[in-house]
Formats: sequence, C-alpha cells, structure tokens
Amino acid sequence: MEETGLSARELLTEALNNLQLRLKGTAVELPKKVLAEIADDSDWHRSRTGYTGYKSAIVVKCGGKRWAIALGIKCGGYPADPYNCDIAAVPLSSNGEEAKLAEEISAALKRNSYFRHSLIYAMDSGELAACSYVGCLGQRVLDFLRPRIREFIARDLKIDPTIWTMDLRPVVRSTILYKRELVAFLSENFQTILS
Repeated sequence: MEETGLSARELLTEALNNLQLRLKGTAVELPKKVLAEIADDSDWHRSRTGYTGYKSAIVVKCGGKRWAIALGIKCGGYPADPYNCDIAAVPLSSNGEEAKLAEEISAALKRNSYFRHSLIYAMDSGELAACSYVGCLGQRVLDFLRPRIREFIARDLKIDPTIWTMDLRPVVRSTILYKRELVAFLSENFQTILS
C-alpha cells in the first residue's frame, strides 16, 4: 500500500500559493535567478558553494508593510545537497518605485544567506527547519510549529543507519510526507507572523 502525502517541496509550494490567495499577492518575475549562499565547502585550493535560487516572488501587504515572499530551490555545488527548498520573506521599502521593484526584491533575496530571512526551509530528507537567530522570522515559525508538527506527518522519515553519505549523513530510504492540512496551518501562521 502506497502512502500518500505532500513532499516538503510540494508543501512549501502550496503554502506559498495559499498565502498569495489569502493576501491577494501580486506575482513578480525576477530579471534573472537570484542566488543566496546556504552552504560552503572551500579551502585554500578549491571552492564549492551551495545556493538557494529564486526565480520569482509574490508581493503582499501585511501588518502595514510590503513584503516579497519567494520560494527558493537548492542549486549550485554539492554542499547544497542536504537542503531542498525554502520560503523567504523580505520587507520592501514602502516608497519604492514599481519600475524598480524586481531589482529591490532581487537585492533583498540575495541577502538571505544561510536562511536568515526564511520563514521555513526543508531538508532533502523532508524535515522542516527554520533559522533560530534572535530576531529572525524563522524563530517564530519554530514556536508555532514545534508543538504540533507530529499531527501533520503522513509518513515518517526512514533512514538506513548502516549506510552513510560522503558527508556522514545517513542514507534516506523514504522522505517525510505531510498531510494536506499543514498547508493552511502554515499559511495562516505565516500571515500572523508577517502582521
């Protein structure tokens, strides 16, 4: 019997779409893919960097501010392998020119290194995480998600404890799948946080 549920990427994509509908957001295509560094494995003789890449964003008004909210997908070198995707939320200037909106969003998303401005991010295993730096939006996401996450899991993570990847992560046999109800829960709480 095949288990059903949403993968982490499907979950975050649907949560962002739901948030766009709730807040009547406007989609903005970025002039080119914006990269924010999320992982680095460099030393004196070589450099390998992992990124999250954003192609578009939605612009919403919430809590008296304008926000750009974007789904980022891992890209770049192997250091990004443990990651999957994220939802970043960056405030925009209220007096910004609409003609330069895409450039302002691009510059803001570029500063999302190591998920500093991400509401949430997903690991390759399907696990959800958030940045816990003081003052980060992700800390508030952890506060509302941590006590209830178990009720939204459709299938648990299965790993093989006898086999390890080159970076010493256990091999994933099946990723976490989430119940569809988590989409509305996330988008409602993202709206609360941005307000």
